[in-house]
Amino acid sequence: MISAFFKSLGMSVASMKLIGFIAWRFSRGAKQQRFASFVSWFSTLGITLGVAALITVISVMNGFEQQLKQRILNLVPHLTLAAEQPIPPQLSGYAHAPLVLSEVVLQSTSNLHAAMMQGIDVNAQADAELLRQKMLIGDLDALQPGSYKVVIGIGVANALGVRLGDNIRLLATDRLVYTPLGEMPSQRNFQVAGIFEFAAEVDKQFILVNQQDSARLLRSPLTKVSQQRIYLDDPFKIETLAASLHKAGVEFQDWRRFYGELFAAVKMEKNMMGMLFCLIIAVAAFNILSSLVMMVGEKRSDVAILQTLGLSRAKVVMVFVTQGAWSGCVGAAVGALSGYALSANINPVMSALGLNFAANFGGTGLPVVLRSEQILFITTAAMLLSIVATIYPAWQASKIHPAEALRYE
Repeated sequence: MISAFFKSLGMSVASMKLIGFIAWRFSRGAKQQRFASFVSWFSTLGITLGVAALITVISVMNGFEQQLKQRILNLVPHLTLAAEQPIPPQLSGYAHAPLVLSEVVLQSTSNLHAAMMQGIDVNAQADAELLRQKMLIGDLDALQPGSYKVVIGIGVANALGVRLGDNIRLLATDRLVYTPLGEMPSQRNFQVAGIFEFAAEVDKQFILVNQQDSARLLRSPLTKVSQQRIYLDDPFKIETLAASLHKAGVEFQDWRRFYGELFAAVKMEKNMMGMLFCLIIAVAAFNILSSLVMMVGEKRSDVAILQTLGLSRAKVVMVFVTQGAWSGCVGAAVGALSGYALSANINPVMSALGLNFAANFGGTGLPVVLRSEQILFITTAAMLLSIVATIYPAWQASKIHPAEALRYE
């Protein structure tokens, strides 16, 4: 990066070597100038730690975000349209399936539990294979029309105290029927045909039944209660897609009605953590500036002598820019490598320190997702910040007048 910067200024190879040699000699310092050199190396270490910590934290936060998306948004409908709504062009390339969605109350012999009922057609589900993989016990294909069977999450099963084969009563609170005792919610007994586990909140909040059985529970024709469920490749792109659909006047609902606040909080936490560690890098860059200011004060006579020997002001600027930029670029590069290595081996490192998180994350440890574009951006930004921090002290060094600096030497 530094050599490319010099070439962009039209400097020759000989000039680059001269500037690099002088910057290296200045960075070593004499015995009475060790403090400035110490501050310079300390700032390099600060940038290294800041970049490494930022990459590690961002990678772990990426892992948490990805894990939540896989565990929650695989079951939650990404986007739903009314049954009579034509598929808009923006959604023509996505898989879709019929869906009945309604709030219900589940009643067992010992307890009550509220949940969101999904009436599905197993044969039409684009994610049927994934649902089968998440089944702890039972068979998803048991959800056939007229069977009045239900597949529930492990959280619902524990809350109701039911097992495979037990009967539970489903009460549709938004569908009332008239009885001799007055208005009562529509209700029907269902048999537990399976239990799934996504290891997330959806295990307590969603149940699956056949779509025709759900329509009978709601006392309505299937065409009136059915919706179109759209499967998105990346549910996090819903904001861009939603803006396009709103502009086209399409009425829809998406997964944010269920978990929008959760993922917004995760995103805000990720941004705040990134900001905090960016401040660490900024402080380290400020240390580069302060060390160069001290170095310029200590090297006034040396700069003056070099100027009398023919070193131009532009080259004086480049000497100190090189010295500071070298510290920042080395720190950023070492920090990027350290951050990558630490992120890739975070769980063994935590175990060696006696901080074993495997039990808290399904036996797999901390989730980590390394993204090359983020690592490149963080490293480049740290390097550029280090270079910017050198401009002021380097400019001050170029304004030294040889006659004044050598007057008392």
